[in-house]
Amino acid sequence: MRIIRLLPWLCALCIASAPLALAQPATANWGLAQLMQELAQVHSASASFTERKTVQVLSTPLVASGSLSYVAPDYIRKATLLPVPENFVLDHDQITISGGPDQQTHVFSLNADPRIGGLVEGIRATLAGDLPALDHYYIVRLSGDAANWQLLLQPKNPGAARMIKWIIIRGKQNHLDGLDTASGNGDHSEMSIAEDVSDAQ
Repeated sequence: MRIIRLLPWLCALCIASAPLALAQPATANWGLAQLMQELAQVHSASASFTERKTVQVLSTPLVASGSLSYVAPDYIRKATLLPVPENFVLDHDQITISGGPDQQTHVFSLNADPRIGGLVEGIRATLAGDLPALDHYYIVRLSGDAANWQLLLQPKNPGAARMIKWIIIRGKQNHLDGLDTASGNGDHSEMSIAEDVSDAQ
C-alpha cells in the first residue's frame, strides 16, 4: 500500500491552532495523567466528521465527511461517505482500506512499516488513554483544562517526523471534537468531530 495514500487515514483516526500556543502547561489541578485516565474510561464511541484537506498541488481544499467509530482498545473505523465512499478499519494490528476511487481492497499489517506503526499506535494510544505507549512514540504537550483541552503530538521517530510534522487533538472531558495534522510536505488537514455523546460508554 502506498504510504502517501495511507497518511490521510492515519491522521484521522485521526490546523486551527499554532503548535507553539499548545506548549503552555495545563492548569495546576489537571494534567496529562488525568486526561489519559478519563479517555481510558471510554469503551466505545461513535461520531460524525467533516474533514478539510489542503494539498499543495491543488488550488482548492478537499472536503470529506462521514462517520467514525471506536471500540477500546484497538478497533477504529472511519467511513467516508462524501465525496467518494471509502472505509478504513484498524482491527488490532491489521489495517483494511476498501472503496475509494479505485474500488479496491487493501489489507496489511502495521508491522509492514515502523513509521506507519508508530503513527497509528500514537493515535490509538490517545484514544485508549495509554500514556506509556503515547510517550514512546511522541513528544506530548497538553494545554487547557478538562472542559477544553488540546494535545500536541510530535513524532519522535525521524522517519515518521518527515511524514507528519505534528498532530493536534482537541476535546472536552473524555470526548474528542477535533483532529488537525500538518505533513512534512506542507499539506494539512482540519477535522471537526461531532461525537454522539449518548453512544459513548
